[in-house]
Amino acid sequence: MLSTTPIKSPFKAWLAEFLLSRGIVKESTGKPLYSYQVTEAEYHSLRALLSANIALMDNPVHAEYVGGCFALFVSEQFRRAYNASWSWSGAEGELGVSLSPTQRIYLAKRGLDYWKRPIRARENGRDWLGSLFAEGGLPWPLVQSEDHGFGRAVRSGIKHFFRTEGNRRTTADLMADFESYLPLAFQNLETRQLLAGIVDHLMFLAGQYPLKDQADPAAYLDEVAPSWADAFPIPLDETNGRNLISTWLQAAGERTRIRQEALLRAKAFTGEHILCGTLPAWTIRTELTLPTETLQPIDANTLRSMRLEVAFYEGDRMLARGPAVYGQKEGAQTRLRFPNTQITLERHCLRSPLNIRLLDSGREVHRIFIEDSALDHQEAPLIFEPVDGRWKLVSMSSCALAGGLARIRMPANFEAVTGSGIEPRLLELDAQDGWWLEAADSLSLRHGADLYRVTLNQGSTEIARPTLEGTLALYEGAPSIMYLGWPHLSLPENYLYALEDLCEFANGQLVSELRRQGAIGVMRYTVRNKAGETLLQRRFGVLPREFGLTQFPACKDEPARLQIRGANGLELAVAGEVRIAGQVASDDTVTLHLRHTGEAPPAGFTLEIRMRPEHPPLQLRLAYPYQGARLMDQDGKATLVRNLTLNDLPGLRVALTSGLPQGQDFHMRMELIGDSSQCRSWRMQRDFQIKVGYNPILLDLFSYQAKILQLLGAVDDKEAYVRLGIETETRLLTLNIQRYSGRLQREGRTLIEVVDVATGLVTHDARIEAMNLADPKQKPIALGELTSEGVGTGRFDTADYLPESGAWLIYPASDSSKSFPVWVQSTYASSLREQDGAPKSVDSLHKAAEVFHPQLNPGVIDEQIARMQDDFGHSGWQYLADLKQLYGHLPLSSFEPWKALTHNPEALSFAVFRLEMNEAFCTRMADELAVIWEAIPLPVWVKAYQRYFDSLAQMGLPEAAISSLQRNRDAVLRMLVPGFDYLGDYLSTGNPRSLMLAPPAAVLPAWVNTLYSSGRRFPTDLGSELAAWIEQQSLPAAVKGLAKSHYAEAVIYLPIFMGFVTAGKATLDDLPVPLPYAKFVIRTISDFDRHDWFAPVHALMTSYLLASTA
Repeated sequence: MLSTTPIKSPFKAWLAEFLLSRGIVKESTGKPLYSYQVTEAEYHSLRALLSANIALMDNPVHAEYVGGCFALFVSEQFRRAYNASWSWSGAEGELGVSLSPTQRIYLAKRGLDYWKRPIRARENGRDWLGSLFAEGGLPWPLVQSEDHGFGRAVRSGIKHFFRTEGNRRTTADLMADFESYLPLAFQNLETRQLLAGIVDHLMFLAGQYPLKDQADPAAYLDEVAPSWADAFPIPLDETNGRNLISTWLQAAGERTRIRQEALLRAKAFTGEHILCGTLPAWTIRTELTLPTETLQPIDANTLRSMRLEVAFYEGDRMLARGPAVYGQKEGAQTRLRFPNTQITLERHCLRSPLNIRLLDSGREVHRIFIEDSALDHQEAPLIFEPVDGRWKLVSMSSCALAGGLARIRMPANFEAVTGSGIEPRLLELDAQDGWWLEAADSLSLRHGADLYRVTLNQGSTEIARPTLEGTLALYEGAPSIMYLGWPHLSLPENYLYALEDLCEFANGQLVSELRRQGAIGVMRYTVRNKAGETLLQRRFGVLPREFGLTQFPACKDEPARLQIRGANGLELAVAGEVRIAGQVASDDTVTLHLRHTGEAPPAGFTLEIRMRPEHPPLQLRLAYPYQGARLMDQDGKATLVRNLTLNDLPGLRVALTSGLPQGQDFHMRMELIGDSSQCRSWRMQRDFQIKVGYNPILLDLFSYQAKILQLLGAVDDKEAYVRLGIETETRLLTLNIQRYSGRLQREGRTLIEVVDVATGLVTHDARIEAMNLADPKQKPIALGELTSEGVGTGRFDTADYLPESGAWLIYPASDSSKSFPVWVQSTYASSLREQDGAPKSVDSLHKAAEVFHPQLNPGVIDEQIARMQDDFGHSGWQYLADLKQLYGHLPLSSFEPWKALTHNPEALSFAVFRLEMNEAFCTRMADELAVIWEAIPLPVWVKAYQRYFDSLAQMGLPEAAISSLQRNRDAVLRMLVPGFDYLGDYLSTGNPRSLMLAPPAAVLPAWVNTLYSSGRRFPTDLGSELAAWIEQQSLPAAVKGLAKSHYAEAVIYLPIFMGFVTAGKATLDDLPVPLPYAKFVIRTISDFDRHDWFAPVHALMTSYLLASTA
């Protein structure tokens, strides 16, 4: 018998020793190669081994191990010595070899197989070199270089890390904001995730260990947490690498400390004011902190819907719209949950306070004022200190600062007194005659009797300030804050001074004296201590405690009337195109007879109130009592504009006034109008009934923006618009609201122009850009307007800017004042016709978007989306991420890939994870593309959840990063999947036994009684269809009989039906109506009483159906 001697492989021996030194006995673990943290000595020995023996790759006995060593070396060479050349030359140069393309692919495949690592696919197919580079993590030469942006991106991620808390963003989504710092080759999802992993891990370590005060945080962690460095995708055996990590760790520790202190300071509904700009030109940016949940005095029984729109105002002017909130009845109050708790506002009128208005179908139901947001910079100093590289407003009164530097804006006629200290440095005189100073020592500021003492170097001495509490008078006017009766001073706990140590002044008098005289009017209020230091300063108005207004429109020969309670003895006047035709006083009211001075009644007027003629008046801006409906602009003036776009709505209001003593019901209808068969066959509309009493009601049109967007998003018709009509017995007002203000018009093959929709004329207000559909990351091309004798013609010639071949999306630039639907210029239509529509082989979403044609090649994008649903690494996710990041100003319906995604539930659910969508983007998907998130079956969510987190584990992300992502995704799923908190571990395990099994027949009858008791008017669309469907199901009689009348069928039965859909036991197509109409009505009804009826019933039914079949 012949004996054989096994062939010894030096590569197998090297790999065995390499793995054994890391506690791995048999084979690789499937971790990314950078996580093995190859030492410098190992790197050199591996290079020597490959250089001498790489020819053994041709021997099948050695090939697997040669490939394993080759893959490890190429990835590590990329990490240690990447020279900005995306090629094999770096690794081959160090090895002294020149391999053929076939040999490279062979070794790369064998190597990735050995390490159990995936082959990455890019838009052009499988990427062998990129796959090995990706295994190396981040290239150290670029990370440590100041010329490249890796380090800058990490530092920015650390600096802004806590920004993600407020709007449910992931760290990777945050890192996308800094992606432009990186070389183009690294602007991708994988690098973004690696950087996010670094930042998450750094912030985790900073939260767990006291790193800020450590001279060498890396050495400290070596002692207390020896495995802390395993997760970093950069080489840490180099001194420079450890030094850089130590610097990042210190920054993370400092950022964590700042955040912890901010959390201690922060109260709900407060703001920090940041100085922006370059002196003498300066502005203020206010960063608001909202609570995650809040209980507010809103009577839920008076609401038409539990969905409330949110708007942020500065005084009476709207600055921004916030995401909608859903209310939940809790006794006599309503609990609200804010999806975004950090809001940034650019200020315009600093003297006006910021306030949050909550609106129900356009009607304001509550207002929340932001404490200390009125910055009266003309009468008080603004005192800033440097915090985290920014100048933050500390106070407008006497204060103590932690540090030794302050920047102060001092109004005109103020004097700075420093005593024996260092003189402040004069910086600039601004346009409002305010002096800017920089102080390095304590000082005082004087103006008449007002004294402001600014003390520096006091350590952490931030204390709560006194506040004013009283009954707010919610009128628009000046001052912006008005009270009914005099407010009282409230001191915080452990305040430096007792109430008896303080003096209150208003308009230069002691408040006690002023109140004896009758304190009505405009007040400049000041609180001082016994030393005369100003501790608090406010400007507000005081109205009589019993003050109230009732308005009556003119009727036949009778003039309009304004009845004022509590106004006896006050000086009253009006301003605007109105005069007082008569005045009648009774025991408790004064009635003013009003006549307008112009040809037509004005939109509004101003009521002026004062104690004496010489006092400055309180000004209340009121709608003129004109019977009917009038459209008013941002400045409160009537406007005759009737054709609007969605972007026109913020700031526009409709004034409704009844002419009947008993009041009147106004009816509003929003109806979708379009030429498509979907618009014509089923009437899609929303109806609202608005009760108007004596006083006019102002409806903010912006609060209907989401409802209008839902109507427009219900059909794929870019020319559709919404007709909004208001009527009583007759039509009073009609508005046409569309998505775009213009449309593209072609002349010839390459000449285009933008036509105004309202006038039909060519417009000169458009700015046009073009996106390469095959590569959205490519910088867009701006199209220049054709001119004639130096004057713009409103026309553009694409031939001057775009290549003849390819596919280009023509769209309005983000700063274009004229919007229009996108248009595709493509050369592929003609080539497809020549092929009789036969599609070419397509391997990426990039190519599919380029060759898509709605008639000749309609399914090519759908095919790629279908492949993406099971492929974490598919290049199509990068395509969608680029669209999301770079073209967020365009409607989602502008892009065929987004539309195709919504038609594939498996891919859509995975996209929520893979693209790390936050709540705001998920809401956009629902509003603009008619996505019904509840229509995705729970088992589909389970599959997406498990696939996503399995893929993250394969990436080798730090445990802290994966835990952060789990918390973040759970927060978003809580919004998308009603009853998420009752699913147990079902999403992560797919085990239906963890679901709640509560019999609907035992629970729902009691719940429905609460629903009936609300007394609100129920929406009725789809009621009969839902009732018929319920009747056909095997449900207990108690469930089938929940609706006692037809008007309640839609609201009561929809969550039961949707429970079947989410359990995967029914589909939306089961309803005998067109799918677009069904989706539209489902959104409408599910918002009616979402928290107290739809969500709990839907969750109960879903859990019951899945658990009962386990």
